[in-house]
Amino acid sequence: MDKQPIPVAELLLQPFTAFEPAGILLVSGADALHANPMTIGWGMFGIMWRQPVVMVMVRHSRYTWQLITQAPDFTVNWLPAASAEALRICGTASGRAGDKFAASGLTPVAGSLVASPVLAQSVLALECRTLYRADLKPEGFLDPSVLGMYADGDLHDLFFGLVVAAAGIEAFRRK
Repeated sequence: MDKQPIPVAELLLQPFTAFEPAGILLVSGADALHANPMTIGWGMFGIMWRQPVVMVMVRHSRYTWQLITQAPDFTVNWLPAASAEALRICGTASGRAGDKFAASGLTPVAGSLVASPVLAQSVLALECRTLYRADLKPEGFLDPSVLGMYADGDLHDLFFGLVVAAAGIEAFRRK
């Protein structure tokens, strides 16, 4: 994959379609040996606290939640369309039960500025330093139809990460 560093101001991302068709991968952990990839289909990109920020959501029940609460950072990785099976594996298997990198054929490699690895196969990787964590609480939902997405009570935590580095193929660079 011919990825090059992309200045954050030159990133070309469409926030309402960034997670289509099957999601992207969140990776968090102390290093490539102690990390886990997890498919995510929800999140946000934008400016928060006058900085470029990514917000990802992880449920308490997920193995990745243990890793992301202990690590100072995370990465967000877009895979090419041919990687649908890897996205499926990383969205259905648990890292507690085995090595999802090996099961999916994905290769974690060192990021340029964060401890959590990026994926060698990604077409875009954002390296993020965690700035803030917030728990979703049932009493905060003003629309009961949204709370209905949590019938089992397993709410997400929100993790806000400052985008400190980006690398990707030319399609993700604003001309």
